[in-house]
Amino acid sequence: MADLEFVEGDFGDNYVITIKESDGTLANLSAYNAATLLINSKDLLTNKTSTSCTIDSGASTVTWAMTDGQTDYDGSFVAQIQMTGVSIAKNTKLLSVKANRKLAS
Repeated sequence: MADLEFVEGDFGDNYVITIKESDGTLANLSAYNAATLLINSKDLLTNKTSTSCTIDSGASTVTWAMTDGQTDYDGSFVAQIQMTGVSIAKNTKLLSVKANRKLAS
């Protein structure tokens, strides 16, 4: 199972991603004011989605509110959450992404 999984062309869902430190504890996100979700091809050469996310520092989560056009592809990909604040940046480990093909209607 992938870290993020959706059906090609779907939108309207919210994906809540918990950010943890390498030791498994919840990350302190209070210093970050922006987060971006990047979904790229496995070779990292082609960006499929780049979108802003909402940070909930109290819950150590980042939320992707999926919008129309962000999932118009299928296959296996990688993703990363990039967070920035004043003079700081944090990148999550790579996340696996599985975009399932939509059945013809």
